[in-house]
Amino acid sequence: MWIVGMALALLAGGVCATDAGEPIYGGCVDARGAAVPALSDDQLPAVVATGIEAGRAVIRYNPAALPRLLPVTRSFLFAQACARINLGYPALGELDADQARRADCAAADSLRRSGLLAAGAQPALEADLKLAEDEWAWVPGPRRGFTLDACPSGSGRGLYGEPAAGQPGWNACVRACAAPLYRCQARCAAGRCADCESAYASCIAGCGAP
Repeated sequence: MWIVGMALALLAGGVCATDAGEPIYGGCVDARGAAVPALSDDQLPAVVATGIEAGRAVIRYNPAALPRLLPVTRSFLFAQACARINLGYPALGELDADQARRADCAAADSLRRSGLLAAGAQPALEADLKLAEDEWAWVPGPRRGFTLDACPSGSGRGLYGEPAAGQPGWNACVRACAAPLYRCQARCAAGRCADCESAYASCIAGCGAP
């Protein structure tokens, strides 16, 4: 359900990437299916953070925070923030251990289904998420280990509404829509905002039924 396009298109559903080395942020929806704004913020003292602005949930992310992180790790953390909102958990405050675990599993599942977490990449992601004591201040808590193999199969299917028949062609169309979404968000971050999410929604509508 966070139909994505993040390069989601993560969605094949939400964080997918036009370039395997560059995460794309966007395409998140809340538990009611409403778009959740994704805003780049180079002053944010975190890799990604959820919050409430003007009465609605938003996700802010800082692509320069913790520069040692791999692109797939940034994609995972953004996907986890989106899953948190989509699951209906509070956008403010720290999740409890069970809530964080469910959001972690949903994020990992969406990355696998989108092809962003390919075979052999998960150990590198989990190693990257072995955070130093001071790094936890930059990552949504609670402090925990990330053992994603233990996640139930299909943890994120209810979140992202993965299509079945005709999915390869549909995915390709959605990924093509994600590229201009990323460029639009970049312009917006530079002060030249446009209705990025509306343009993206119109684009994927043209992809037809999967």
